[in-house]
Amino acid sequence: MARLDRLLGFFEKLVITLGLGAATALIFANVVARYFFDTGFTWVLETVEYLFAWVVLIGAAHGFRVGAHLGIDLLVERFPPPVQKRLALLALGCCLLFVGLVWWYSVEYTVRIYQWGDLTLDLQIPQWIPYLAIPVGLGLMFIRLLQVGWSIFTGETLRIHAHEGARLLEDVEDI
Repeated sequence: MARLDRLLGFFEKLVITLGLGAATALIFANVVARYFFDTGFTWVLETVEYLFAWVVLIGAAHGFRVGAHLGIDLLVERFPPPVQKRLALLALGCCLLFVGLVWWYSVEYTVRIYQWGDLTLDLQIPQWIPYLAIPVGLGLMFIRLLQVGWSIFTGETLRIHAHEGARLLEDVEDI
């Protein structure tokens, strides 16, 4: 399990890093080409849009891994820990249901796009390749949610999201 976590973490960080780096470099090169050479690359905007789609969806999955998603738990915190655990598992179940349904429909849609054989406008690559970001990102989110669910079930944590208030209080107590 730890090996899978490390492999997925490496993949997520690689996609996020390379995607953001490539998008930044492409936008910079296009700006330089426009302002200094009075020309530009027509395919840069489309490429950056697709890179951002991959970065955002993979980044959202990575956010579940590191607890970066925000949540409002003011009411939940008023309950005893066993009730908090049940509520967290209920919320997790809702998240899993939503992500699972959207993943299913994204797979169906991506398969249809593959069957149509459409190409992207500027890059002229098969349209299903950029759209593959949706089922891949949602699949990773589903896996990460299952991991969070396991840590809630085993009592390791009571939250799906980050708990900023607790972190701030710990920082203040350390001073």
